[in-house]
Amino acid sequence: MAAHPHHPVSLRGPSAQRPGAPALLVDLQVDDFVAALSAGLKSTTWPRFGWPATLPFTQLAQLGAPRALFQPIHRRFNLVLLDTCCAQFGTPRLDPRKIESSGFVVRRWIGPDAHAGMPSAAELAHHGHWQAWQERDGDGLGWKGFTSAQQFDSDPDLTRRPQARTGNAVVDAALAARAPQAAAEATQQLYALAPEVCDHAQRTLLFGLVPCSEAQRMQRGMAVDYSTVRAPGPDHDDFIAHLSPYLRRTGSARDLPAVGSQFDASWLAEEDALAADAPDPGTEVLLRAQFTAFIRQLALEFGLGAETDGEALVPLLDELRLTTIDRSEATVRFRVEGAGDFLLACARVVHKADAPGVTIPDQLAAIPAGWTDRFVDAALAVLEAHSAEASILEGRYDDDQSLFAIRAFVRVRGEPGCPTRLVWSEMTPLYAVAPWHASTGAPQARIALPSLNAASLKAMTPNVAFELPPELQNLLARNSPKAMLAGKAEKGSELGLGWICSFSIPIITICAFIVLNIVLHLLEIIFHWLPFVKICLPIPRKK
Repeated sequence: MAAHPHHPVSLRGPSAQRPGAPALLVDLQVDDFVAALSAGLKSTTWPRFGWPATLPFTQLAQLGAPRALFQPIHRRFNLVLLDTCCAQFGTPRLDPRKIESSGFVVRRWIGPDAHAGMPSAAELAHHGHWQAWQERDGDGLGWKGFTSAQQFDSDPDLTRRPQARTGNAVVDAALAARAPQAAAEATQQLYALAPEVCDHAQRTLLFGLVPCSEAQRMQRGMAVDYSTVRAPGPDHDDFIAHLSPYLRRTGSARDLPAVGSQFDASWLAEEDALAADAPDPGTEVLLRAQFTAFIRQLALEFGLGAETDGEALVPLLDELRLTTIDRSEATVRFRVEGAGDFLLACARVVHKADAPGVTIPDQLAAIPAGWTDRFVDAALAVLEAHSAEASILEGRYDDDQSLFAIRAFVRVRGEPGCPTRLVWSEMTPLYAVAPWHASTGAPQARIALPSLNAASLKAMTPNVAFELPPELQNLLARNSPKAMLAGKAEKGSELGLGWICSFSIPIITICAFIVLNIVLHLLEIIFHWLPFVKICLPIPRKK
């Protein structure tokens, strides 16, 4: 007897013409989002075929620039909504008992730049434009690309994927034991809506909560990836432009400021300051500031003179030639030497204020052709070493410039003796994840500060204690606030007793609020931000 063929199953969003249309993403601003979703669907009249023309929810746009989804910290919740049906005439709803399991995956877009507009359907369907967040034994492994269309459509559960077999159980077990442990794609759960909601819509409706924040973190090997800086391109050019003119200006020698004087800690305390990449200034004072910025860049950015990796750049810097003019005798003598030791000694002044001063020579010779590119390679090697030491924890959605999309799936039970079938939906439109500091326009939290009268202050007894080590206690005890503001505070001794100091959290909050207002008004000169960051409304006094 011939086997009865399975009829196809569709997992779709709101489209009557496309059986595998992408799921609908809705944005809800209520805490009980399941109740709000159910009530909205029950209040809508559903047509016999397809989906309603409109739904009472804010939805992710199918066209235009990708929209940002807010995080739960913003008290905004994003849900994925779809239905599953039999893909035959009349599209009858799929019996929920046929669904063995269901879920969805979040994938990251790495295709052509799509921040200004949505990619085409063909681009969204191409496996090479996506990455999956992979996990192994519950630990995140990061975003990994797809190597083939087959992998793109494979079951995210590794145990459900077809396995090659030899027909010999012993050989199969040995091969499985030797095979490298594969990684699985992270999935999120889909849930069936309440029966009364599905009966009203005459659909088998599924929903899931779209993750926009990540509690799980994976340790990234390097805090910063400098691979794009090494390759020719805009990032490489920007890095060179960021260097001090002392490291990239070719063609002519340059006179150094304050020739014959000592470069010491007093140079670092001068009020005039310049960015390291500032162009050549015109006055002697600013020339000193430019040279100081140059030394700071070598010391603080590239680690010259530090305890670790402090001399990695010295051989390269020694290729730069310094000229010192000796006018102490009747004849003028010129002494030319490498700049490595001089710049190393200057950098040590930045790291240690008591380091000996360094006599400044007269002139730095023109930078040799090709030297800056070699310096960039050496400097990046130092930065990569520091980046590896400063490894960070990274979550899936930490980058607010990344774009994502959702692809849902259901596993449909087959007839007795037949395997379970995996059915995918199409990719949703792209979206971004708004950073935590984004403003949503939602009602704001209200924090009441206590009154500053005697009775109120007396009631604010300490309710938090700080344990101070001896050096911090001595720093506070031996220096007045005026000395600290003037930068004349003396370092506290590590000898002595530690202390426990108790404070009132409301008092701390009041002090922080007063300091905040002072800083806001001081920086108003620069940012002109008070009309936006501080809005005060009078309230009637309570009787």
